[in-house]
Amino acid sequence: MSLYSEVDLPHKPSDHPDWQESWVLVFRDPISGAVGFLRTGAYVNQGTTQTHWGMALPDGTRFRRHLLDRKLQPGDRTETTASSGTAKYSIPDMKYCRFEAWDKDADVDLRVYDWFPSQDWSFVGGPNHGKELSSVSGSVKETVGTSGHPESAGRLEGRIRFGDRVINIENGIAYRDHGYGARPHAVFRSARWHAGTVGPDMSYSLISMHDQGGEMHKFGWVMLLGERQTIRDFHTVSSTLCDGYSVIGGWSVVKLENGETLRINVDTVDGVVTSTHLNNGGPGSSPAGVEALSIPRWNGRAGVCDFNMIDNPRQGEAAVSHTLFANCEDGLTKRSFDPGWIR
Repeated sequence: MSLYSEVDLPHKPSDHPDWQESWVLVFRDPISGAVGFLRTGAYVNQGTTQTHWGMALPDGTRFRRHLLDRKLQPGDRTETTASSGTAKYSIPDMKYCRFEAWDKDADVDLRVYDWFPSQDWSFVGGPNHGKELSSVSGSVKETVGTSGHPESAGRLEGRIRFGDRVINIENGIAYRDHGYGARPHAVFRSARWHAGTVGPDMSYSLISMHDQGGEMHKFGWVMLLGERQTIRDFHTVSSTLCDGYSVIGGWSVVKLENGETLRINVDTVDGVVTSTHLNNGGPGSSPAGVEALSIPRWNGRAGVCDFNMIDNPRQGEAAVSHTLFANCEDGLTKRSFDPGWIR
């Protein structure tokens, strides 16, 4: 029996002008140390697609190439696939998830073999505590910018390329995300999304956000030893450099309903700046975020996570630039900043 179902495939859009759907891959190869973030998506009713793509190596080699507001083409979205021009998501024969991307400076062709079926966000706290996001109705979905968020994690294999260097991955580790629903460009004042895995024994997604109206929201789930656990509460702490965007690590502490407490420590390998309509944020785009591609550690295990941070100075109307440890350059570059001596 397949782990995959219709929830993992493209959804029929509502008539909301800001309805979007996207698929995200966060990956790490323990042998080379390579990490990456790939997102392919579309604002379907606006007729545009988006690719967000960044990768890095421990020596500071970086690649970033976003393709935003590309015109949605016939064939970009089928019943089983989604493409944004330079990136594509599919589930061949419902056996594994495939993520592809192509550029003159880099390539990705990766397969994820999930350890468990996709898990949707659950409310943490408040009147909907413990309920999955897709099971509730009302304005809360638009407030938080999604109607459903099925996610999973698994073993990774395939190949990636940085310039002339090709890396074959045989036993990597990956986390994948799929979000759909109305997502206005100014959804929140700030947010933290710590989502990842340390292997088959423990995977998780922890979302805390401060919405435009000033309310706080938390969502999440934990898969522990093959069973989904209900979260009582959690907090995520990000260590950020003086530029206000460069995350170098941090931790999350999670209290489960069964009384157990988990602490997940994080060391960031490198960051990638993302925004919805402009590469580094700015007028008419969403507040720029940092996909902090990181190594989470728990109970003697290490994996991969996105230690995402989004803050919203000036209501997101100013672009991010001159960051120390969050890539806002295009193409193949080399980071000059070395965080090793300050950890």
